[in-house]
Amino acid sequence: KAAWFQRYGPEERPSSFDQIVQSWDTATKPTELADYSVCTTWGLKGPHFYLLHVLRKKLAYPDLKRAVAEQRALFNPTVILIEDRASGTQLIQDLLEAGLSTVTRFEPEGDKVMRLHAQTATIENGFVHLPREAHWLADYLHELSLFPEGRHDDQVDSTSQALAWTKQRPSGWALREI
Repeated sequence: KAAWFQRYGPEERPSSFDQIVQSWDTATKPTELADYSVCTTWGLKGPHFYLLHVLRKKLAYPDLKRAVAEQRALFNPTVILIEDRASGTQLIQDLLEAGLSTVTRFEPEGDKVMRLHAQTATIENGFVHLPREAHWLADYLHELSLFPEGRHDDQVDSTSQALAWTKQRPSGWALREI
């Protein structure tokens, strides 16, 4: 539910974060009926998640690879999560081969509905913060609110992946203030 998300304005956003996490849900082709490729960028501060940006586009593979590099340059993430399935598998291999060490394979468990359901307590308990204003916010909330009945679920997948990874990351994962 949209009401479960906390909201933040520029003055309420932390001045630094423990980590910046980018979560990618990649599509296989940019046709009109195809899914979108989505990158959600999250600032983590303690147990709180601040959604900083959403990139949602239909991209051919070469453009997708460039988009990962562009988003990385904009936000300097400590980790870039990519689902290790379909187009994500090749993207992971190519980016790691290119020396992008922040790329992390993510292997989701269960179906899409169960993956988001596993994260609802984090959202409902006020740990997930969205900006009060952003050009992408209405589409983001619309997709999450309609899920699983909506046409697209790419932003949902990217979000649930980011939230799930923070619970699965290895113990002793280094935090750095950004």
